[in-house]
Amino acid sequence: MEVFWSKGYKGASMKDLLTAMRIGKGSFYAAFGSKRELYLQALSHFRDTKMLIKQPKRKAMPISAHESLRELFNQLIGRTINQRKVCMLGKAALEFRGSDSAVAEIVDAGITQLEDSILKIILNGQGNGEIPKERDPHALARYITASFYGIQVLGGAKPCREHLEEIADTTLSLIIPNRH
Repeated sequence: MEVFWSKGYKGASMKDLLTAMRIGKGSFYAAFGSKRELYLQALSHFRDTKMLIKQPKRKAMPISAHESLRELFNQLIGRTINQRKVCMLGKAALEFRGSDSAVAEIVDAGITQLEDSILKIILNGQGNGEIPKERDPHALARYITASFYGIQVLGGAKPCREHLEEIADTTLSLIIPNRH
């Protein structure tokens, strides 16, 4: 997964994969069948274990929508700047551009998972009065998801923490008005 995450599908050579897994070519093909099959497993594994939305640091008491979203953006910006990593699903979406239906299905499921988790935060914020109830929660969740992926693309091209934090702050100010 790490090889594909850092190099992408096309950039990951068989030598890279065999070296990382410390196995020979015969064992590779016996275990995985093909590079594509291994990639699909790695992409699914990333979706199930490494997405930031799956790893939030939970506090003992419920936190506000603003705090939840700020925490997600902070984790995202930290990973983008400190580890120089962007979401493997986002990389797959850009690399394949819908040309592989199996990849598209995994990417779609991961993006939907992120959007649904953000939607829950939005609905909680609307329930406690933090976010105006007349705002479409699905549209807000999609907007935050787009900001999430936009931050990663920009952070990969120009890793400036200050600029990425400005994007996160602007996104939050548009979602949660009157927050000082």
